[in-house]
Amino acid sequence: MTELLGLVFSPWTEKARWALDVRGVPYTFRHYQPLLGEPALRLRLRRLTGRVSVPVLTADDGRVLADSADIARWADARGAGPTLFPAEHEAEIARIVDLSERALAAGRARALSRMLADDEALAEMAPPPIRRAHGALAARLGAFGVRRTLRKYGGHEDGAEAHLRTMVAALDELRATLARSAPSGPSGDAPRTLLGPFTFADIAMSQVLVNVAPPAALKLGAASRRSFSDPELRDRYADLVAWRDELYRAFRTA
Repeated sequence: MTELLGLVFSPWTEKARWALDVRGVPYTFRHYQPLLGEPALRLRLRRLTGRVSVPVLTADDGRVLADSADIARWADARGAGPTLFPAEHEAEIARIVDLSERALAAGRARALSRMLADDEALAEMAPPPIRRAHGALAARLGAFGVRRTLRKYGGHEDGAEAHLRTMVAALDELRATLARSAPSGPSGDAPRTLLGPFTFADIAMSQVLVNVAPPAALKLGAASRRSFSDPELRDRYADLVAWRDELYRAFRTA
C-alpha cells in the first residue's frame, strides 16, 4: 500500500493528501514526529545531510516522492476524478504553485514567530506523553523545535514586514484572479476556481489561507490555532477565507 508520511497540521501535507483523495488514490497516512523521526526519514530519502522535510510519499512500486506538487502529479496519473494538471493550464498552474510556496513560507515564519510568544502553543507542539507529564518541559521542547524550524527553512531574518508584504501580494493576486473567473459549476452555486476547472492551483492557493485563518477541519489545539491565525489579515481577507471554506465543502470530500 502506498504510504504518505506527513504532519496533520501542515499545509504542504494537506496539499498532497487533498490531491490523493480527490483522485481516489488509496494510501495510508502516517504522522511524522519531528526530531525523533528524522533519522528514519533520512534513510528513506537516502539523504544523510542537508534539509529533509515532509510530506514524503512511498509508492507501492517503491518510488519515493518528497514534494507536495510531485505527489499531486503522481496522483493525477492514477485514480479518477478532476484532472489536477490539465495540459492547457500547465504554465499557469506552475506560476500559481510558485506564488503559493512563497506565501506559505512567509505565513509559516509569521505563525511560528507568534508561537514563540505563547507557551501554551509551544507545549502543544511537543509529543503528548511529554506534554501530559511535564508541562514546562513541553513548552521548552516546543520552543526548541520552532526555532529549529525557523533556522531550517530560513527567511525569518527577512523580518515581519517583508513576510507581510509577501502574504498581501499573494492574497491580492488570489482575490483578483477569482474576480475574473467564472463559477466552476453549471448551477452557479459552486465556488469559483482560479482557472475554470478545479485544479491543483486551487488546492495550492487555498493552503495559503491556513496561515490567515485555519480551517475548522484542521486538527489544531486551541493555542496552536491562535498562532496560525493572523489577526492582521483575517478580517482584511475574510472573502478569501470564505472562498477556501466553500472550496473544501465542494471538493474536499475525504
